Amino acid sequence: MDDFLFRGDLADVDPDVAALVDLEALRQARRLILIPSESSVPASVRQAIGSVFHNIYAEGYPDPDWRDFDQTQILAADMRLAEYRRYSDARYYKGTEFADLIESLARRRAAELFANDAVPAEDLWVNVQPLSGAPANNAVFSALLQPGDTIMGMDLLHGGHLTHGSPVNRSGLLYNVVSYGVDPTTELLDYDHIRLLAQEHRPKIIIAGYTSYPMAPDWAAFR
Repeated sequence: MDDFLFRGDLADVDPDVAALVDLEALRQARRLILIPSESSVPASVRQAIGSVFHNIYAEGYPDPDWRDFDQTQILAADMRLAEYRRYSDARYYKGTEFADLIESLARRRAAELFANDAVPAEDLWVNVQPLSGAPANNAVFSALLQPGDTIMGMDLLHGGHLTHGSPVNRSGLLYNVVSYGVDPTTELLDYDHIRLLAQEHRPKIIIAGYTSYPMAPDWAAFR
């Protein structure tokens, strides 16, 4: 499908921006900077996220009944499109029938990836819309906490995250924050000290899982 506004590749339309993109590609290939929230995305993924789906606004979700479909059922496009024409969906704008298919396919694939013998894919609720961990944490806080409640999270300077109670983040502004960190000698979490802090301050939530702490947390100890 031809472009209707800007014609040609980026290098033809805006060679300056194209040159900067090339320079960034070289930087990433030649430099190793260990930032936990960054990753190298394969070219095929970049093609998908830069596709024509970028052009549409698809606020809302596909038909909830489609969560029960396996990949073969989702990709039965004629059947799914017939359902869409008859029942539409819960999105605020129309023209999203193919967005419904690709989002349902992504949800199902994620559900199958995390399914196990005890919890089948059909019982997993998956959201694949492009949100980061920060709004996910805020959603949990909003559901379980009231402003002023006490929470415990790892200190940002020890490897925690902004949303774990940093004073410059919503979590640090709305809630009473008790921070824990690593032992200065071992640079490992001191679970005995964390337990004492929890017993003293009685937080409504203890946040475990970090931005730049390289060890796996002891989940049983936190529980």
